[in-house]
Amino acid sequence: MQGFAYAAIAVVGAVAVLNLVLTLALARRLREVQAGHAHDHDGEPVPEVLPAPGLDVSGFPHADLTTGRRTVVMLTPTCPPCQTLLDDLTADAERYRHDTLVVMIGTPEETAAMAPRLTGFDTATMSEPRAEKEFRVKGFPAVLSVVDGVVVGASHQLPVLA
Repeated sequence: MQGFAYAAIAVVGAVAVLNLVLTLALARRLREVQAGHAHDHDGEPVPEVLPAPGLDVSGFPHADLTTGRRTVVMLTPTCPPCQTLLDDLTADAERYRHDTLVVMIGTPEETAAMAPRLTGFDTATMSEPRAEKEFRVKGFPAVLSVVDGVVVGASHQLPVLA
């Protein structure tokens, strides 16, 4: 009878050790996945699509971004999320209009359908390569919070206004 007790204790101990090993392996794998989240499937770093805070955009020629707080909304006419954001922006235009610059990405012909909806907003049109160069934006829609010519925040959503 004692032999069965020792065998049972050994089996329980082995199961506990196996459980510990599997838990540690799972924790290690989870850390690897979280650390590798900034890489694509080939191991290459995934580029940032929005600028990091601290980017100086005070030299933007289409609007004065050097003083005060401005929201810069960048939209393309071809992306569905941009159209949703444009709908939200124009639906609540009175709240957003006073400090928002809407930059339409594309040629004037491509963005012509957007322009009438943005009456009353400060607007500018620029090419995607120029937006990438001047604002470091590689994905749209992009909403930048700019204070005194410096990007302090970037998102794909409109800011929540009080």
